[in-house]
Amino acid sequence: METCTEIDPLTTRFVDAEASAVDRERVGRHLGECPACRGHVIAEQQAREAVRAHGDVLMEQAPLALRARCASASAVAWPRLARRAMPPLSRTGWPMALAATIVLAFAGVMLYGLVLDPSEAVAAQLTLDHLKCFALFEESSALAPADVQAALKARYGFDVLLPDGEHADGLALVGGRRCVYLEGVVAHLLYRRGGVPVSLFVLPPGAKLSHTQLDVLGHAAVAFTRAGRTWVVLARSPQADVERIATVFGRAAH
Repeated sequence: METCTEIDPLTTRFVDAEASAVDRERVGRHLGECPACRGHVIAEQQAREAVRAHGDVLMEQAPLALRARCASASAVAWPRLARRAMPPLSRTGWPMALAATIVLAFAGVMLYGLVLDPSEAVAAQLTLDHLKCFALFEESSALAPADVQAALKARYGFDVLLPDGEHADGLALVGGRRCVYLEGVVAHLLYRRGGVPVSLFVLPPGAKLSHTQLDVLGHAAVAFTRAGRTWVVLARSPQADVERIATVFGRAAH
């Protein structure tokens, strides 16, 4: 079977029905044997279908600036660049295809905000950020939590205490970033636990969720509050497993 790294650059064209017959067969064969990639593709398909189904409503509700960006993006032929890992906390060098992901994510969140609870709108955006960042910004080896904490503090003013050593309970830190959020920016920490991607988001001060347990796009999310901020742990895992992971972060954040 081809590896996830080999198949990953083909998935967006596969979802967009732009892949060649040979690549469609390659992706389809891989998805039949890889639950992780299959879940990634299903989430992308669901988001795109939701945007298409409610396109008229989204266009009416969208701010003028967003409409202009969407129109501009649709006129650009995005280069077919392979996805590649980027340095943690870096936003430079993004491929143009990422612009499409950002527009899609924003539109998808708008849809959730229109038809679902606002907490689910936040969870939807975080889920899309989770998928995007693991596709583009995961490091090839584990990072030192202290180094990522210091970088977040120095560059963005985020005070985040992360579990380390035996207190991490099997969580390996593989990325640390700043992501755009509906009302500002969030700290986004990328982890793997037993091979499963796990995201920890630290929301801006004052941001709150009315629900602490959510299930959006096949991902479970658990929110808790520490030091005046809302923390959200998210993974494609059973809710009970994500709750257990959240307690690990909660203890470290005290």
